[in-house]
Amino acid sequence: MPRLSPYESLGFHCNLTLKAFRDVLKEKLKDTGISPGQYRALAHLIALGPLSQSELADHLSITSATGARLVDRMERDGWVVRQPDPQDGRVNLVVPTDRAAEVWDRISRAGEELLVQAYQGLHSSEIEIVKHVLDRVRKNLKG
Repeated sequence: MPRLSPYESLGFHCNLTLKAFRDVLKEKLKDTGISPGQYRALAHLIALGPLSQSELADHLSITSATGARLVDRMERDGWVVRQPDPQDGRVNLVVPTDRAAEVWDRISRAGEELLVQAYQGLHSSEIEIVKHVLDRVRKNLKG
């Protein structure tokens, strides 16, 4: 009986695409002092506002332990601070620093350049279809 080829899986193709995005982003960020993981974390924090460490880890699809190490490094490097959640003093929120906000313009250009490169030869309607399809797949998988 033939087995499923990984190339038949959208998940496999998404993983290959994510790796390609990360590789190019790493190169574009090399002179900024920001890693691709830190870039993604800052992107979520800037777009969504302060998040708990566990919420941030969830958005990044990483374990809590990996999230803690990431936030530790980002705090050490001056990109974020931990502040008590005003609604639940047991929880610390991860908050971008003024330093992060100041360089966000520069590092977000790296993300914009990445998308221009990735979307070469694609029509905007094709990109929207892919986003819509992947959104439906995520919803299906959540049940």
